[in-house]
Parts: sequence; structure tokens; C-alpha cells
Amino acid sequence: MIILLLAHLFSLGQPADFFISNGDNVSEVTCGGVLFAPHFNQNFLATNKGSVFFDKQIDLSKPFNTSFTMDMIDNLGEDGGAFVFQSDPHAVADGLNSLGINSIYHSAAVTFDAIQNKDQNDPVFDHISIQIHGNLDHSSPDNLAGPISMEPYYTTGPYAITFRHLVTVDWDPTAKKLSVLIDNVLVLSTINDLVQNVFAGNPIVYWGFSGSNTQLVWYPANSDIDWGRLYFYFGQILTRIDRRPQMDSCFGSPIQFIDSSIYSSGNGTDPLSFVSWYWNFGDGTTSTQRNPPPHRYPAPGSYNVKFAITNSSGCAYDTLVEKISLGSLPKPAFTASPLCTNTDIHFSDKSTADIGTPVAWTWQFDNGTTSSDKDPVTQFKNTGPHSVSLTVQTEFVCRADTTIVFEIGEKPLVDYSFTKDCLGNAQYQATVSNAVAVDKWQWGFGDGQFSQQKDPSHFFEKDDTYTTSLWAVAGNCTSDTIAKAIPINRVHAFAGNDTIAVINQPIQLNATGGANYEWSPHNFLNDPLIANPVATLTNDQTYVLTAKNPDGCEAKDTLLIKVYEHLDVYVPSAFTPNGDGRNDVLHIIAPGLKELFFFRVYDRWGQTVFDTKDLSKGWDGTIKGQLPGTGVYVWIMKGLTYLGSVVERKGTVTLIR
Repeated sequence: MIILLLAHLFSLGQPADFFISNGDNVSEVTCGGVLFAPHFNQNFLATNKGSVFFDKQIDLSKPFNTSFTMDMIDNLGEDGGAFVFQSDPHAVADGLNSLGINSIYHSAAVTFDAIQNKDQNDPVFDHISIQIHGNLDHSSPDNLAGPISMEPYYTTGPYAITFRHLVTVDWDPTAKKLSVLIDNVLVLSTINDLVQNVFAGNPIVYWGFSGSNTQLVWYPANSDIDWGRLYFYFGQILTRIDRRPQMDSCFGSPIQFIDSSIYSSGNGTDPLSFVSWYWNFGDGTTSTQRNPPPHRYPAPGSYNVKFAITNSSGCAYDTLVEKISLGSLPKPAFTASPLCTNTDIHFSDKSTADIGTPVAWTWQFDNGTTSSDKDPVTQFKNTGPHSVSLTVQTEFVCRADTTIVFEIGEKPLVDYSFTKDCLGNAQYQATVSNAVAVDKWQWGFGDGQFSQQKDPSHFFEKDDTYTTSLWAVAGNCTSDTIAKAIPINRVHAFAGNDTIAVINQPIQLNATGGANYEWSPHNFLNDPLIANPVATLTNDQTYVLTAKNPDGCEAKDTLLIKVYEHLDVYVPSAFTPNGDGRNDVLHIIAPGLKELFFFRVYDRWGQTVFDTKDLSKGWDGTIKGQLPGTGVYVWIMKGLTYLGSVVERKGTVTLIR
């Protein structure tokens, strides 16, 4: 048997179920249709019959109406079929030429018979009848209507004779009338209390289709044979929807929902004739029109739209669910700062939307410029009122605009000058080059100190180069920041520590604290106008150093050089480290000594209590931080004279407490 696959159809979201009774010649069952066909095997001799019933029962005390397409090829092996009401879906027909309904007592059928069976008193033409109790004899009282000829509805082609039409079965329980229509035209009807006369007062029955074929002739293998078939179906539908506009949109305009499903019966019959539609718009409203009128939603938001198609058998195709979002109008708003001429004014978008997000901006400034930036920047040359318009659009293409008029002021154009003294004091003077009244001055001196005076003075505690800045405020306008570097370089003249020398010993002087220097008197110096001249003396000499910086500031310091007649080493024989400021430290005095290799002091046990290589350092009398009692200590020294000879000395010293 041939097995075909139709569309998957569903009833209320659940698969449609069937009872198959003696399905020898049922080659396919879906909610879309049932195919009865002979065995396509010319060497097979058989009789086949079967029936298919919907799992869902119906109540004949209520109206019932269904439409289906019947597609029959009237060729070899095709008996015919029936539309059936039946109490027991498992009851099985018997005998040849049964149409799948023969001998089933509690049944009522619309039969489609393509074979003349004389024992059933069939007419010579293919025919349609209404028959009950499984009795196919047309001379019996169980033949309620017909037979009428099917042949006027046949189409004769080059290879087959076909019946392919829309059949409607209608049951009116009030009139107790069963009617059969072909292509919506009444062709057969009967009035009979089927519930009482056929189903023993029980109106709950199953409904479906039955069919049979009979192949009793054997054909050789090389025979060219066209076999018949019988096909009941409700059409194939691929559920789709469309809407205008297609994308999520702005709330306000109605939405047009369109059924764009693909309807295909496979044989040219329009399945639209026997389907119904159901729309649920997600806001509590519904429609059963195929293409409902444009729908207007009550408020912005997101809605789940459901769309289902149901055929006359109660089978519903896949229910489509589509989310539709309707945005709300945005609330355009923005701020701007600073509102001043000839400066960059930064505009900040503050727009919001209850549903949706601003995604596009159109700015129009009355200075002739436009922008599509979210936060644009522009300038105005003139003071006074200026208008700015903003149009905002969300992702739902919701647009709204606003216009704000700003009062543009003039920013002050400031500068400053300064003077400074030699002690680290600076005096500032601010100037305004345009006719703007400054409300606030702000100075920063670069050392963490500030001032809001117009012309402040400031003292710098440390020498350094400081960046002083100034900006001013006039109304809502702030000037540019003016910054200047101010070097603070006080003069700290230092001629060096007083020293000693031997007659005619060259002494290197080293001055610091200035940029320019002068030693006075000029006597005995190789160059009195440099920081490090060489002095060669025969007597004690005091020099006065004058140091100046680039600002013209100066300071003085003195240097005493004591001159000895010859090179020698002098160490006092005693000292008194009692903190009275006199003779508290033991120093070595060595005129003419160029380098001290060491000067050490030992206690009576030979332990070193002091050691230095610096002539300027001496022993304060302490040992490990403690001051010992009166005692005698040994000292030794070694050094290099300015003439290049090594000198060594040793001696004792008494520490007196």
C-alpha cells in the first residue's frame, strides 16, 4: 500500500487521534485526510476494506456540519467509500463491495458507490445515497435517500475519470434532517430521527470515513494498468500571518492583521470553503474573520497575538503566537551648559519613554547648524535668546519634539599680571578685556592654596616653579582658564664653613645659593666673580660673598680662613662634654691637610670609641649613646697634606666630667 505524508494538523494544540477499524486498504490517515487505495500489485488478488473515525465524539442532539474534499479515481479495484456516523468505531464491515460500512448495524452513511452490484440493486451509474444499518441494498427501507448519479460531477482525462469536489454533510437535529451538498449545492437529503431509529436514543456517536476495494482479477506482469483510489481530506494549510506595519511600531495607529497562510488541497479544490479562523489579539479581544478590521490597541505595551485555523472536522492547525510591541511617545528633554558665547556648549539628551528607548536624535540650532548626535556640541556668537529644537525617535519609530529657548550670556575674557619680591611674595592683578561684570574670581596658586579676591597677594613658602591659574564667572558664563608659570627662587648665599690653611696653600672656595657671585675683597683670589675661586693666603683672611638670582635679588655671607705658618696637627689635651657650649667636642685641627684618612679614639682597653674621615666632625664624648666618667683616651690620625706627603700623629686626651 502507498504511504503518503500530509501536513501535521492539530486540534486545540493537541494531535488529532483516530480509530482505524480493519484498515486493510487505509494507506494514510491524518487530520488532513484519509486515503483508501487498492494494492498496487497486479499479481495480488484481494478484497480490502477499512474505516477511520475521529477520536472526538459528536452529539447528534446538536447541529453538526462538516465539509471535506472527496477525490476519487474511478478505475480498476475501486469500490467506493462513505461518510459515516457510527456508535462503535471498532465495528468491522464484511463481505465484498462493502464500502467499509456493510453489516454495521448502528450506522448512518452517505455512500459513494463506483461499482454496480446487482445484488445490492445498484443502478447502472455511479451513485450517491444515504443508507443506514450498514445495509447497502437500495431497495431496502434502510435506503433513506438516493441513489443519485455521481457521473455528472466526473471529469474525464486522458488517463483517468475523477470525482474531485467539495462535499458538505449537514445534520439539523430540530428538523431531524440530514443533507448532502456538492460544491455548496444541495443534492440529497432525508428526514429521519437518526438518534432514535439508528442509535437507539443515544445521540453520542463517532464520525469518520470508510472505503473498500475489490481486486479479484489477476493481470500479467507486463500489463499496463491504472488503478483507482478514494481520498477524503480537509485540505493542507501552512499557517502564517502578516501585519501592517510589519515591525514593532508606535502606539496610536491601528494594526492590520492579515492571514497569509498557504492553503493547498493538492487537487485544486479551495480549502477556504471549509475552514474557520480565530484571532486573539492579546488585549482581551478576539475575531473570527479571516482578515479582521485594523485593530486598535488600548495602550502601549507588548501583546501576544494568537492565530489559529480550524477545519470543519474540528482539527486546528498549528497555533501561531507572535509578540507585538507598541511603543509610547517619547518625552523629549535636554539640558545645555555653559550658556555662553564663543564657547563650546554641551547639550545633553534627557529624553525618556515609558515603553521604548530613544535611539535617534535630530537637533536644530538657530545658528544654522544641525546634528544627529545624542549629545551634540555647538557655539553661539551672539548673546540673547536662542532656540534649540530636538526631535527624538524610539526603536518603535515613535517621534516627539520639543523646542527650548536659552538665554546666551557673554563669557568674560580675563588675563592677569604679577610682580614678586625677593622673599617669596607675589602680587597679582586681574584684567577683563570685554565689558562683562565679573561675579566671581577664582585663583589657584599651584601650591594647594586658593583665593577669590580680584587682585590677591600670596606668599610661597618654598622655592619652586608654580603654575598659577585664574578663571572668572559672569552670570552663568565661565571664562577660559589662564595659567602662567611663576618661578620662586630666593637667594640663600652660602660661602662655606670657616676653615684653616697653611701659608701659600691653595684653598678651593665653594659658594652656593645664587646664580651670580662676587667675593670681596678680591685679594688673593684667582677670580672673585665665580662661585669657586682659589685663594692663596699669607695671613688670616675674611671674605664677604654676595650672591644674586636672575630677578636681581641678592644675599651675603662671610667666610673666615685662619692661616698657620706651617703644616701640623693639633688635638686638645682635654675637653669637657658637659653641654655648656664650650669645649664640648674633641676636634682635630690640621692646617694644610688635604685628606684625612682616619681620626680614631680608643679607651684604656683598646676599644674604638670614635672613628671619622671628616675633618669637620669630632667626638662628643659619648660611648654607645652614654657619657662615661672622667678618663684618659688615646687618639691617632693619618692623612695626606696638600703637598702630597703622608702625616701620622697620636696622643692622649682627658675627658673631664
